[in-house]
Amino acid sequence: MEIQKVPASHGMLWIKHGYRLVMRSPLHAVSLTMVFALGLMLAMMIPVGGVLLAMLLMPVLMAGYMRVCRALEYSESVTPRFIFAGFEKRTAQLVSVGGMLLVGMLVVSMVTVMMGGDALNVLLTDFQKHQDSKVLMEAMMAPGSGVLPGMLTGLILIFVLMLALQYAPMLVFFDQQTPLEAVKLSMLGSLRNIIPMTVYSMLMQLLAFVLSAVPFNLGLIVLLPIALTSMYVSYRDIFAEVKSEEPKSDNDQTIA
Repeated sequence: MEIQKVPASHGMLWIKHGYRLVMRSPLHAVSLTMVFALGLMLAMMIPVGGVLLAMLLMPVLMAGYMRVCRALEYSESVTPRFIFAGFEKRTAQLVSVGGMLLVGMLVVSMVTVMMGGDALNVLLTDFQKHQDSKVLMEAMMAPGSGVLPGMLTGLILIFVLMLALQYAPMLVFFDQQTPLEAVKLSMLGSLRNIIPMTVYSMLMQLLAFVLSAVPFNLGLIVLLPIALTSMYVSYRDIFAEVKSEEPKSDNDQTIA
């Protein structure tokens, strides 16, 4: 499978075209984003194993929202059922991707704790109690402390895990890849396009900063749909040669 390498400018185009997708049907784009977020929040609220369940279900719900994006791209009539498409097709494979996320997070946690040692364990326990970021920064910068190397190692591993999994739900759902192959392709596609992804990430952080000024966190209502639709656009751009299930009509144009 050929993976496209796109210019740095596409990092901005992904956001631009993601916004255009949202504006094709703002009500559906925003409301179904809320369903996506609410589903994960409800799973996390389960007393025993809620966070683990949320990780397993995240690729399933992600595939559902990507189905919404596909409908917006091809000007289909969007229905609320689309958000649950991951529960109707390729569910086991999507849950397997969630399992890889879960295992990956466990490995990251173990390595981070091993690198940080007892000092990191004590620090994280205190931070959970007091929520004092100043104490956290002071401990990280303390001479001879193993906290900083442990935290940096954890951040690097989480970044690698994100690259490996960000496109996996789409590759499994739309392109019938196995979970392992989807993770491999996601990693390769992400690394090949690390420059436009860096541009994209910086612009999204800037957008998040601007929208954070909106009272009552209402900016998130705008930010989350654009984040999801722009991710779909980047998938379509990078994996342009991958054949999807839905045929493309003569009048349709590729989003990015």
